[in-house]
Formats: sequence, C-alpha cells, structure tokens
Amino acid sequence: MVKEKIALAGHDEYIVRGGRDLFHLFPDAFKGIKQIGVIGWGSQGPAQAQNLRDSLAAANSDIVVKIGLRKGSRSFAEAAAAGFTEENGTLGDIWETISGCVLVLLLISDAAQVCHRNTLEFVL
Repeated sequence: MVKEKIALAGHDEYIVRGGRDLFHLFPDAFKGIKQIGVIGWGSQGPAQAQNLRDSLAAANSDIVVKIGLRKGSRSFAEAAAAGFTEENGTLGDIWETISGCVLVLLLISDAAQVCHRNTLEFVL
C-alpha cells in the first residue's frame, strides 16, 4: 500500500487512501492472520467490524472477524442482528476472543480499559 504525505494544520501526515480497487492487497497486508477480534460494540464497533468483515469477504479472504463482548451484554443481540453469531464462530466472550486473535481492535470505553487493565495486559 502506498503512503501519501499530506499537510494538515501545518503538519505533515501520512495516509493510505482506500478503495475497492485495493482489496487485492489484503492477503499481503493480513498475512498470517486467521482471526481478527473486535472488542466492543459501542459507537465504533458495528461500523468497523462490518466494514472489515465485508471487505475481507469481497477480497475472497478466509480471515474471520469475531466480536468479543461481555456475557449477558445487550449488544449480543445487536451483533447477532448484524450477522455475528456464536453458532458461526463470529461472536463470543471478550477474553476468549482476544486470546484467539493475533490482531485485536480494542474499541471498549476508556473507563472499561482502565477497569480491565491487568487482564487486558495478560491476554494481549
């Protein structure tokens, strides 16, 4: 993927422009990754998880995107409505999901990260 330098507010930043025409690059970008964990289903979780799942599918990748949530969370039903289920292996407990992934998107609140800091450090 090509990095592009742009100026933002007087500073140089680097970006990678996306697009469906770049999906063929996914196998190299995610080489060695079998499962990606998305932890949390708040404001960012649904969009990022579904976009990643659908983009990987469009690239004919067999990488699994799995959602990790607290057992009993009301978000289980919301994630299931988006096609992530325990039955198909794409929805599960936070800790089980993290321990089974090489790449994790940690999208829980800052307060939850602080609360679970020691466990997160251990499983990550």
